[in-house]
Amino acid sequence: MENLVQIVTEHLKILEPIDHFTLGVNLVILIFSKWFATRYGEIKDVERSRSRLRILHTANFLLFATYLLAVIFEFSIARSISQTFLVILTSYLLIHLGEAFILKKYGHTRKIEEVTRTTETHTSRTLELVFCSVVFCVAAVLLINVWGFEDWLQTTSVLGFIALFIFASKEYWAGDFLSGILIISHGRIKRGDVIRVQDQNLQGIVLQTNALHTIVRDLVDGHDVILPNSKLRQNRVDVLKTDLRRGVRNHVDFAIGYETPKETVEAYLGEVWEILVEKKLAAEKGNHIVALKECGDHGARWRLAYTLKSPHNIIESENAAREAAYSLQEKHGIDLNTPTVLRLQKEYSAESDE
Repeated sequence: MENLVQIVTEHLKILEPIDHFTLGVNLVILIFSKWFATRYGEIKDVERSRSRLRILHTANFLLFATYLLAVIFEFSIARSISQTFLVILTSYLLIHLGEAFILKKYGHTRKIEEVTRTTETHTSRTLELVFCSVVFCVAAVLLINVWGFEDWLQTTSVLGFIALFIFASKEYWAGDFLSGILIISHGRIKRGDVIRVQDQNLQGIVLQTNALHTIVRDLVDGHDVILPNSKLRQNRVDVLKTDLRRGVRNHVDFAIGYETPKETVEAYLGEVWEILVEKKLAAEKGNHIVALKECGDHGARWRLAYTLKSPHNIIESENAAREAAYSLQEKHGIDLNTPTVLRLQKEYSAESDE
């Protein structure tokens, strides 16, 4: 044990600048790892704070363990591995802290599912992309120098293999990657927006958009859906913006028999809208519209159009409208059964009485 302490002490006396930097990074992460994870999580992604903290602790342990092997036993491979972990960990910290700073400086504060969060803007996304690209390029150059691959890169065989690999795998990532770049650069779909993808039968809140896919929280089922970015480019996507002055319009359709007068339907659906306003699911300033949309074989299709209080409550507002319509049937003398079903019920009742 005394020999081990003596070896460590002797090596500490002749530390190089890279050794001081390695020890400094380990010490900073050991002390401030929780602050790094939660600080970034408060700004951008609360749900991933714990996983980010585990990554920091694991990387910190691996970095320190390989560094001790390199210093004490003078293993050259251990030194290369230690420096590799150092580059990766430093890049990880720089990217996350840089994105958090850019997001706080140029992001947009909005309420998502009753939680106030800072979301991306076109400026913040562009700056994040540039910053991440610079960090990745610098990290790649450092890793090449750590492992001594400079001569390899000078040969056409290695470059040819890399080019062949990229070309062979482009069908799996190129479409989604280019679509992701376009989505991020255009800034039309932002975190917190409510989108409706007709072909995917999906309506939900955008949680995150990266280079390959977009994560959407389904408002119907409540689970997260991972959509390849190419799907968003190829299909029609309705974005229900929350910052429009006129608000976001929504509608619910009801099948009502032809025997019901127009005035009765308007009063009936008008009271349904008032209930939505009372529940703070519809905006009063947007008013409402009752319109006849279709004359079908079994009844007329009437539409109640209204302005949402918040796009995040679109499913809740539709369910509340249907529940209110069901409860108000008797009060207004309206039956939501179609005439065919109603006729069959009457015939069955008459036969039973006989």
